[in-house]
Amino acid sequence: EYLPKVVECHKQEIMELIKRAGCLSVVTDELTDSQDQYVLHILFILQGLNGEDASDSELKVVLADTMYLHAVNYNTISQAIVKCLNKFGVDFNNISAFISDNATCMSKAYIQVLQGLPPNSVHQTHNLQVQLNLITRYGKELVDLIKWFESRGIRVHQAYNKVVDLINAYEALKDEQLTGNAGIQNKCIKTFTEVVDKLTSYYDPDSRERTSRFTQPAHRFLKAVRVFDPKQVCTLNLDTLLLDSIPGFNRSYKTELECYRFHANCFWRSAETRFPDITNLAKRYLSVVPNSVDAEQSVLAYGQVFTAQRQSMKEEQMNRLIMLNFNSKT
Repeated sequence: EYLPKVVECHKQEIMELIKRAGCLSVVTDELTDSQDQYVLHILFILQGLNGEDASDSELKVVLADTMYLHAVNYNTISQAIVKCLNKFGVDFNNISAFISDNATCMSKAYIQVLQGLPPNSVHQTHNLQVQLNLITRYGKELVDLIKWFESRGIRVHQAYNKVVDLINAYEALKDEQLTGNAGIQNKCIKTFTEVVDKLTSYYDPDSRERTSRFTQPAHRFLKAVRVFDPKQVCTLNLDTLLLDSIPGFNRSYKTELECYRFHANCFWRSAETRFPDITNLAKRYLSVVPNSVDAEQSVLAYGQVFTAQRQSMKEEQMNRLIMLNFNSKT
């Protein structure tokens, strides 16, 4: 009797946090546990709780639900996510992003169902998968990039530039004489060529003649969202930037953007009265996270709770324990 009451109080606390945050991102991760059950983790990343500037504020992560699915497809995934959102009374208008892995069912769930619910959301895939495929082969620069992506302090307006910097670094290394051994030199060139091709096809598929099977669905958004960074806006060409890839952006905001470029040193909080429309967009999208760290941690929390001694526990009880375990640490 005690556990349900604690979880209900915790649920009310989460709902209050959601109201305070305004906007949130939904992060999902699916796994198969030791009993071959399909388990879907759904997390909320809440934005702007401390009232600071949108580009610097702390993010609050909560595990909203752990759902057991009878099958994994776009229908069961989308139904589970919608059920969770309704459970916590989430306003669909306040959802900034859905963040998932590259699985076909996840992408289809967004395209076929979820995309039509929140009018101003983007779908972004975890960067972790493409990174792990490369980590054992490509040097220090890539390792540094992975560590940066895994930091909770990162911001989405920096993600595209970080990847482009790495691509440019490896492009330059392709032309350098790194060793006198021709065989090793050729292997180095091949390695750098592969990482450039892999990252370019994932983050900048528009520049390739052939589209890769796996691309970042939010690649245009990642480029455009840089406009909300006061440090970058002066270097961007607003005429060529695909600003329409930012959900909710209206071409009538272009006048505000042009003025904002000349006042780029001001923070968004102080600029709110002068540039209300683009300030709202900046607050919504600058805190979208381009990593899967919290989703991976929820999977670890599940493994800590779902032990051999608890495998006969009811799913509802297990869900409650996992939620309390994860959220007590974030």
